[in-house]
Amino acid sequence: MGLLGASRTAAGHSHTVCLKSDRTVVAWGDNWAGQTTVPSGLRGVTQVCAGMFHTAVLHGDGAVAAWGYNYYGQCNTPLGLVDVIEIAAGAGGNHTVALQRNGSVVAWGSNQYGQCTSPFSLGGVTQVAAGIFDVAVLKSDGKVVAWGDNVEGQTNVPSNLGGVS
Repeated sequence: MGLLGASRTAAGHSHTVCLKSDRTVVAWGDNWAGQTTVPSGLRGVTQVCAGMFHTAVLHGDGAVAAWGYNYYGQCNTPLGLVDVIEIAAGAGGNHTVALQRNGSVVAWGSNQYGQCTSPFSLGGVTQVAAGIFDVAVLKSDGKVVAWGDNVEGQTNVPSNLGGVS
């Protein structure tokens, strides 16, 4: 028997978080750092994501909340972060990424490989994704841009890759 009313899920390093159709959140698995302890009264959530040992949610009003392991500040939503339309966290990573309505990207938490330092003048972003130590985004022109750790070539976007949707 599964969880009834699930609309979205995300898997972290060793925990899972689920957004229910009533816009509440359920989480389970390893709770070493409190990543599955959903704050009481959490409502109006539109998206969930899970990092290594932290969980983040996007509210319908564009605000982001996060909890769990916070050694690198991955749960400290930056001041002035507004109009967020999408969030991401790498399942093994200690950073969180947000896409704002204006097409800009904000990342916070561990920046060991530059994963929280988005390329200068990056705009027109329509989608964000996070790896363990890297970030990839889709731009409105169909191009993919990636940055952060490149030890496995994960940020070497093929030059002939275009028209991505």
